[in-house]
Amino acid sequence: LLGTDEFGRDILSRLIHGSRVSLQVGVISVGIALALGVTFGLVSGYLVGWVDAAVQRVVDVLLAFPSVILIVAISGVLGPSLPTAMLAIGLVYAPNFARVVRGPTLVVSQEQYVEAARAVGASAGRIMFGHVLPNVAAPIIVQTTLAFSTAILAEATLSFLGVGVPITEPSLG
Repeated sequence: LLGTDEFGRDILSRLIHGSRVSLQVGVISVGIALALGVTFGLVSGYLVGWVDAAVQRVVDVLLAFPSVILIVAISGVLGPSLPTAMLAIGLVYAPNFARVVRGPTLVVSQEQYVEAARAVGASAGRIMFGHVLPNVAAPIIVQTTLAFSTAILAEATLSFLGVGVPITEPSLG
């Protein structure tokens, strides 16, 4: 329906296959960012003090660089491939999740049910992941949907620049 390119390949089938690759990159890279960012955000917001200060300084440094330049730099160092692109995108978007999770965690960790869990002797990990995490899920869900679209755009940018998906594989970039 869309014709062929200069090599005689069907453009519609390449577009469909490229969309599959881009969705895969989006899901995996956002999963990496979600796992790292939520963990560091919870730890930073729950363990206020020098841990919070150290984690937030690392987050500030990573957020100071433009994301595309940082993704290209990581992909350039590790070599151009699809897994490298997914890892680079996940690492660069993790500070966004950490920042989004930290704020509500600071508020929720002062609630009475968290104090009650501390009083009965629950561990910090159990409190963070059993009591605080479910109550800060709303901003995490919103950030996940936003990061998914930007991860697909970042993959297309990397592929266009030649450090993402190899040129032999179809991609939206």
